[in-house]
Amino acid sequence: MPATFTSLLLFIVLLAPGFTYAAVRDRHRPERTSSAFRETSRVVLASVGFNAAALVFFACVRISAPGQTPDVGRIVRDRGPYVRAHYAETITWTAAVLLLAVLFAVLVARLLPRRTSAVNPESSAWWVLFDMNARANGTEWIRVGCELVDGSYLAGQVHHYSPNPEETGDRELALGPPFEYRPAPDGEQRDLTDTHRVVVSARQIKFLGVTYFSRSGGSGGSDGDGRTAARGPGPAPGEQRARRTP
Repeated sequence: MPATFTSLLLFIVLLAPGFTYAAVRDRHRPERTSSAFRETSRVVLASVGFNAAALVFFACVRISAPGQTPDVGRIVRDRGPYVRAHYAETITWTAAVLLLAVLFAVLVARLLPRRTSAVNPESSAWWVLFDMNARANGTEWIRVGCELVDGSYLAGQVHHYSPNPEETGDRELALGPPFEYRPAPDGEQRDLTDTHRVVVSARQIKFLGVTYFSRSGGSGGSDGDGRTAARGPGPAPGEQRARRTP
């Protein structure tokens, strides 16, 4: 680890492209938390690659216009005296090379093909259902029917879901009207007529059925009839079912 403030600052600056690459990739596709070694290796290797690309670009500029760029040879040989005499030029070009490396990281993170297979163990099932599949089907809105652990049933339009890639019971699903609610056999009926949003905890979901509605007004999905099912965090049911929501 860096022992001085200057070395720590340099360490952070050199890893900036890798941090940027990881942040942009994870923003467009949340993934489960990997080990510290894997995450660190990912950031370090990405930083090395993007910094190298930026330095190659600088080398090309240096060859084409040597008078407009810092003399790297003198920086290596003289260090302090040359940098003090040409500090403005040195700082400007250092910042430009770093910025170029960060821009390379953003560009590659956006353009690098993403896994398109139907089954991706690195992605949350909720993200696959409510984001990836929805975009692939040209979906305008999604309706979800949830059977809860107490035996009640709640259906509504998906307005928000927790993007946490870790499939835990702490996630939440926000539904909007039109609602359909059926209480448990021993429960009481609830009037949701004037309710704008209902938040359901993943811990209370036994299973859920998803229906995609396209911009043309019909429903459709990757399985042919617009329906798919995802199990909640509780025990797996003996037989997986999918419920068509009205």
